[in-house]
Amino acid sequence: MPFQFLEVDIAKDFDDLIECQWVSYENPLQIFFRMFCPLRGNGPLARAESLQESVSLQLDWHKSDPTSHWVKVVDDNGNIAGAGLWKVCAENPFAKPDDHSNAYWYPEGETREYVSQCLEQFDAPRRKMGARPQVYLNILFTHPDYRRQGVADLILAWGKQKADEMGVEMWLDATKYGVPVYEKHGFIVVNENRVQPIKEDAGEAWEKIDQELQPMTFWQMWRPIGGKYEEGKTVKPSV
Repeated sequence: MPFQFLEVDIAKDFDDLIECQWVSYENPLQIFFRMFCPLRGNGPLARAESLQESVSLQLDWHKSDPTSHWVKVVDDNGNIAGAGLWKVCAENPFAKPDDHSNAYWYPEGETREYVSQCLEQFDAPRRKMGARPQVYLNILFTHPDYRRQGVADLILAWGKQKADEMGVEMWLDATKYGVPVYEKHGFIVVNENRVQPIKEDAGEAWEKIDQELQPMTFWQMWRPIGGKYEEGKTVKPSV
């Protein structure tokens, strides 16, 4: 099937983009997704209402972040087959406070506290290893109907070209599903990160969100400047 790579038209595409994101991460369900896109309630309208809330939230994140670049791959009918969110950072992305470190999209209390700790632990390895200019793959997904057809390859090619033009390294946080894909594109696993908040005398809300989100493990992956890596010679970042 022929595909076309395009930058996302935020005004026209965003609802369809996030709908595709949800379908992609729900099939199979990747639990970490709910840190950023919670499903609120259990009624017949819960998913639709939660999805619309997610559209608004992610649109705000994009508009408030000058490093944010959404790209998409479409089929010959214009349907979104997959998409990626790149953070193109000409400066150290950790030089300024991150407004996503506090999970304000959750209600105040233990649930927000739990997710905020998750986000802090999620960022911690890259904050230590990669505090310099970079191109960071924040999100990558492929709709279930288009998997294993090269959609991710097109999205990754754009990021690699951008990084090479800038002369910077690349980073991403992979799940177990993504590691083999990224390795084919020259990314190296440099750290395994088990995200697990801990609280003494945790209450019911803490225990509930813990059961919903766990287990969560991510692999920090790195591509050196120019993609030139030689085992035993190239110095890898370390925590």
